[in-house]
Amino acid sequence: MSWSEAALVSAACWAVSGLGYGVLAALDEPHLSPAPLIGMGLAQWFFAYHRCWRAAVAACLTAFVVLFGLVDILRPGLSRYVADALAVGTASTVALTVFALVDRASGRHHDAQADPNNAGTTPPA
Repeated sequence: MSWSEAALVSAACWAVSGLGYGVLAALDEPHLSPAPLIGMGLAQWFFAYHRCWRAAVAACLTAFVVLFGLVDILRPGLSRYVADALAVGTASTVALTVFALVDRASGRHHDAQADPNNAGTTPPA
């Protein structure tokens, strides 16, 4: 996974988060959230382009910790909509960063194992 792809997907998550919470604030619907929509979009992206399960698990765990940690920190000082939008956007960005790091590390490891020229033997002298 390239860093430019991670940045593009992260920007899309921020756009959905900002627009979603803006619409919900205008409609005064505090019990709704665009976070599940972002999660479903990221899941679809994962299954379509990057099926690295290690990266997905690491990213999901990180996203939950960041999301719920930031919501608790930001809500007392900001409105619910602003705090939730910032928390969801930040959680998706951090999760995509973790996903990219683990995917790249796993990709290099898998590439080394899959290379038939790298059979673990030493080259002839």
